Amino acid sequence: MTTEILLGPPGTGKTTALLDIVDDELASGTAPDRIGFVTFTRRGAETAVSRAVKRFGLEKKVLPFFRTLHALTYRALGLRPGDVMEKDRIQDFADYAGVRITGRWSEDGSFAGYETGDRILFMENLSRMRGVPLRQQYDMDDDQLSWLTVQHVGRCYAAYKEAHGLLDYTDMLLQYVREDNPPVLDVLLVDEAQDLSLLQWKVVRLLARHARRVVVAGDDDQAVYRWAGADVDTLINLEGNVRVLHQSYRVPSAVQTVASGIINRVATRRTKVWSPRPAEGVVDRVPDFESSDTSSGEVLILARNQYVLSEYVEPELRRRGVVYEHGGRSSVKPAVLRAVSAWERLRNAETITAGDAVNVYAYLSSGDGVARGAKTKLQKLQDDEEITMTRLTQEFGLLRSGVWHEALDKLPKDEMSYMLAARRAGEKLLGHARVRLATIHGSKGGEAEHVILFTEMARRSFVEMRDHEDDENRVFYVGVTRARERLTIVGANKPQYYPHI
Repeated sequence: MTTEILLGPPGTGKTTALLDIVDDELASGTAPDRIGFVTFTRRGAETAVSRAVKRFGLEKKVLPFFRTLHALTYRALGLRPGDVMEKDRIQDFADYAGVRITGRWSEDGSFAGYETGDRILFMENLSRMRGVPLRQQYDMDDDQLSWLTVQHVGRCYAAYKEAHGLLDYTDMLLQYVREDNPPVLDVLLVDEAQDLSLLQWKVVRLLARHARRVVVAGDDDQAVYRWAGADVDTLINLEGNVRVLHQSYRVPSAVQTVASGIINRVATRRTKVWSPRPAEGVVDRVPDFESSDTSSGEVLILARNQYVLSEYVEPELRRRGVVYEHGGRSSVKPAVLRAVSAWERLRNAETITAGDAVNVYAYLSSGDGVARGAKTKLQKLQDDEEITMTRLTQEFGLLRSGVWHEALDKLPKDEMSYMLAARRAGEKLLGHARVRLATIHGSKGGEAEHVILFTEMARRSFVEMRDHEDDENRVFYVGVTRARERLTIVGANKPQYYPHI
């Protein structure tokens, strides 16, 4: 068996190409449950399943091996939620080890957070994914932590899991490899291979054992998770028949020119030739975010580090009255938005639920906007009971009927000002925001008509770039190639910035 290597530059449709292979295999008689489709992220796996179900008219249950590697091993090991080290168990462990932990497991299996305990768990997990002793991982990057503290927490973590019979996501992969009992697959398709760790590559090789056909898809140029254990060198050095997807359906010519100038700086990579889509596109540069244009269209604002978004971007967007999403959350507080929406429906003679009415009452002054004791009476209704403004006025002490920003006088003043500014700017308060904020790492797989990309970076990232320039080149290559029409490059306020753009 010779491995097929499918290299997909930005926007060339790797997942579609893999599903074309699924189509061919099904047409030739391969059973759906003998096809494996594994990928790095839950979003990637869900995309593959939903496309396959729609495209081939199948039910999800006949595609048991269309999963992330973690989900596949979880199922193969017969685990249940109570067997997994997460959520409440993490906090219990924090008390047990005497360390502060506020983070959570990321979908790549690493631990995310900023407290001492978060950083130690990330380091401990990374050592297992890379197959090196914890001390060796510590010596590579001590993260300004005490070795005695790291050693203590690492030992406590192993002891805690053993005492409670728990596994974390990396343990699942390790146990799956140890048990050495892969399913019999005829075809194995691997997507986003550039993001796999050494341990995940071991699982892939195990899954490929019985397969007559193995297709590994990815793009080493878009490998941005080396810091979290990804081993891009395995993909670069993998032997097999190589096919490059040559046509991008996303990136216009002007943006590709910028991207090429970045990626050609990478010393070790698989060379690829790909064509932009037939459009020139626009690349412009501004000295600061205040000079950027966010007035229309779909906008994705990207930064190397989170602080840039919170310190520079969010205050300016609020000043402009631009509604945005950051981390999947709307810039308008959900409870406030829910109250305003419900109030406007009441004024339009529509019904709302009693639960929504209770939320509205929270923003009305007692004795002035609503009679004293009325909220308590309202709370006795079933949350889903339908209610009108007339009934609220007659039975539940409602004393106001004006527009929301006059009636709901207990709304936070800054939130009210922001929402009014958004209304004046013609922004939609409900539904998906047209402006999204993300770090470049968090944008992987995303795209937008207009991308605004910051060059500034944190001091630590800037220092690390001196030793790992290829990694930063790949990060900014990914950021640039999210743009479908327009790319705006924002200058830095500090001397720490990415200089090759």
